[in-house]
Amino acid sequence: MNIKVSLIKATCASALVLSSSLSLYGQPSQPDADVLAGPGTLQQPIPTNQLIIKYRENRLFSAAEAMSDAQMARLSAKAGVALTYFRPMSGDAHVLRLPQRLPLTEVERIAAQLSTLPEVEYAEPDYVMLPMLTPNDSLYNQQWHYYETYGINLPQAWDITTGNASTVVAVIDTGHRPHADLASRIVGGYDFISDPNVANDGNGRDSNPEDPGDWVTNAESSDPNSPFYGCPPRPSSWHGTHVAGTIGAVTNNGQGVAGVNWQAKLLSVRVLGKCGGYTSDIIDGMRWAAGLSVTGVPNNPHPAKVLNLSLGGSGTCPAPWQLAINAVNAAGAVVVVAAGNSNANAANYTPASCNGVITVGATNRNGVRASYSNYGSVVDISAPGGQMPPSSNGVLSTLNAGTTTPGTDNYAFYQGTSMAAPHVAGVVSLMVGLRPALNWSLVETILKNTAKPFGPGHTCTGATTCGAGIVNAHAALQATLNIKQAFLPIITGGSGSGSGGSWVNITQESFEGSTFPPSDWSTDGDSWGWYRWGRRNCLAYHGNFAAWAVAGGLSGSTLTCGSNYPNNVSTALTYGPFDLSDATAAQLSFRYNLNSEPGHDFLYWAASVNDYNYYGQRTSGNSGGWVEVTFDLSSYIGRGAVWIGFFFTSDSSNNFPYGALIDNVVVRKCVGGTCTGSLSQQEGDAPGWESAELILGVPYQPPPKP
Repeated sequence: MNIKVSLIKATCASALVLSSSLSLYGQPSQPDADVLAGPGTLQQPIPTNQLIIKYRENRLFSAAEAMSDAQMARLSAKAGVALTYFRPMSGDAHVLRLPQRLPLTEVERIAAQLSTLPEVEYAEPDYVMLPMLTPNDSLYNQQWHYYETYGINLPQAWDITTGNASTVVAVIDTGHRPHADLASRIVGGYDFISDPNVANDGNGRDSNPEDPGDWVTNAESSDPNSPFYGCPPRPSSWHGTHVAGTIGAVTNNGQGVAGVNWQAKLLSVRVLGKCGGYTSDIIDGMRWAAGLSVTGVPNNPHPAKVLNLSLGGSGTCPAPWQLAINAVNAAGAVVVVAAGNSNANAANYTPASCNGVITVGATNRNGVRASYSNYGSVVDISAPGGQMPPSSNGVLSTLNAGTTTPGTDNYAFYQGTSMAAPHVAGVVSLMVGLRPALNWSLVETILKNTAKPFGPGHTCTGATTCGAGIVNAHAALQATLNIKQAFLPIITGGSGSGSGGSWVNITQESFEGSTFPPSDWSTDGDSWGWYRWGRRNCLAYHGNFAAWAVAGGLSGSTLTCGSNYPNNVSTALTYGPFDLSDATAAQLSFRYNLNSEPGHDFLYWAASVNDYNYYGQRTSGNSGGWVEVTFDLSSYIGRGAVWIGFFFTSDSSNNFPYGALIDNVVVRKCVGGTCTGSLSQQEGDAPGWESAELILGVPYQPPPKP
């Protein structure tokens, strides 16, 4: 048996962050005058005039304290340059302004200085992010990226579903134009650009996410006193309009282009303007898009399940980004990001290098890595991004004909990882339309397990890997349908008081019977049948027998009490399905005895609604004897089929006597009202326990050695 394990960890911190700006995908190099930066062009980092800073919770508590003259004077003295308070941002951080745009290395130095102050949790440049594209100019028959050999198999996918009208996809980008082939799909949005110069619409933040144009002239780029000094000169990109069209252009209407999803709504979140956009604005836009609150902005009435970010900048994922992505994932949203267009390792780009995102590389019409696409181990999957010339080898989507201010609707071929990412975001939106409770981790696993191979002669191996393959919409939807029920991650249960209900035992198992596994229990292990869970009269807690993680199978059955567990083993002991459709609360209780290599060999207990994806806890080390666990199953109430499971995994190094044993397992539910004894404390609070997800049927990846 193979088990893939991923940890689910909650992170919290208070921070003062120095704000930086981001671009449409990635931080482009400085191009020649009047030439839009190409995705293969290595660009110098764009200067920034903002910082993001977050204070420690026990030092400063209010925006008033953060913006006080005394605090700004203290920060300015430490920075060696006059700083002014600009605005609060989401995640309890704050944005500060420098007197002018400075080289990124200088702003990083200032941020490092501020980080030494005792009240500062962190301080970082507010990096500028840019779009990942290379535009050219010219409908379904030209969208090779949907249906050709190295397209994404959309025609077959559309036979399964064309989408769900309740799905919302956020396009976090330059905003949109009300294109005739797009406007009816827009469900609303917001303009998060706080700098009026960058916004280019006469004000800062407002409720209008339409794109007024993002052109930068030679004069603006070369003038040291210009707010766009050092920015790449270019015509307006209408980048968000192009990205949105790939995800969800009006389809089957007899005109224009098709979108991946025919039914979903698009949420337009404007974070990029002239010279890209600041990290602080993008993070606020991400949080708002997922339904999280942002100071000074009305609540989002249309929270998105899928967020597309075809943007990025250089540097590994900083704290403000990771904290925001953690919060968005916790809200149930899936984040899809572009890998970048610098023909470099995506581990050195943000947000491509962040955890909790699906990072997308770009392929060309022949199914090999596009010459500009970033690569490396952080890339999860690839999709068509195009490679021109000729222009017909690019990605065709909705656009606007204006070179500065808006002109007429049109269509154009672009290339870039910015164009690859919305293909994946569109497929993800089809998947969650079928199974709305999918989370990012399972989405990522399905996409990887169903990817189609790269084309002949590809270089997506080793250090230049481009992910698992090219996204395959049809296979991904088939795999999604094979999940018989949608599932929910485990959450904290209800209170311990109540009346009218009674506890009913579903199973009570101490493994004393002569048959193992007992009725309604199952075991699984390695494909050769050498090791499985087994019943043994060793160290029992109750009665004479306990279940030992490696005491079954051809080899395990020969182990004597006290034997060391083997290396590289993955074993599972599961019970179910059982019915919680009438339950008001539910619990799993048991005892475990563990002796394993700390941090490397783990015992897991978890629950599932499909006997495939299990969510629960894990622990390692020496328990010092039998430990009692009560595990909340309340997030599964109302479900007609639930499983619980115990799992043991070891890596290739040290091993110890026994490993894991369990005994005295009880699954019970409360029916007819509320019951005393329901959990009020989250399981993850226990010392040494971590939240974890297990996916059966894909290879287990042990943690690296320190």
